[in-house]
Amino acid sequence: MRRLRHYFLTGLAVVLPTALTAYVLWILFVKLDAVLGTFIRKKAGLEIPGIGFLAVLVIVLAVGAVASNLIGRKLVRVGQRGLEAIPLFNKIYVAIREISDAFLSDESRMFRQVALIQFPRTGLYSICFLTSPSGGEIDAKLGKKTVNVFLPTTPNPTTGFMLVVSESDLIPLSLSVEDGLKMVISGGSVVPDSIRKWLPSARTETGGAG
Repeated sequence: MRRLRHYFLTGLAVVLPTALTAYVLWILFVKLDAVLGTFIRKKAGLEIPGIGFLAVLVIVLAVGAVASNLIGRKLVRVGQRGLEAIPLFNKIYVAIREISDAFLSDESRMFRQVALIQFPRTGLYSICFLTSPSGGEIDAKLGKKTVNVFLPTTPNPTTGFMLVVSESDLIPLSLSVEDGLKMVISGGSVVPDSIRKWLPSARTETGGAG
């Protein structure tokens, strides 16, 4: 029974990520296909599986191509200013646009560095991600240099706390953002090599001095 349990858990560890990834991609495919698929099938009479999904991809690529040239960028800015002038709609639109720019823009990185801060109390440390310097009025009012950090929750890193922290209270880590997220999602059970190499056993194996 112990061996069967080991086989089952090992198989589950292999199958579960693959199955969940396939399921998420399938749901995404079905949802996107439904956006234009029904319209195209009714108007053109084309009963091609995935035609709506393909149409959405083509439209997104076309918009991206147009928005990437000089004239397209000007048209996008004009359109954005028009949308920002619509009462109520503009509040939601601007917020979503700024969030999407932070995640999707080639020029920006949502998380710049991984660090430790003392949270939720002195003596306990949590992994956080630097997002940007605070500066301006915040630094002037506090009388010190501060940074904005995102403190994610485990195991769902899409929720958490936005904190303004004194730069001197941060402990920067050499972890990559990807490895930092892996630690958060796994609840600390996944230890990246960049941290593992600091363990005494790892230094002994490599002949390093303690």
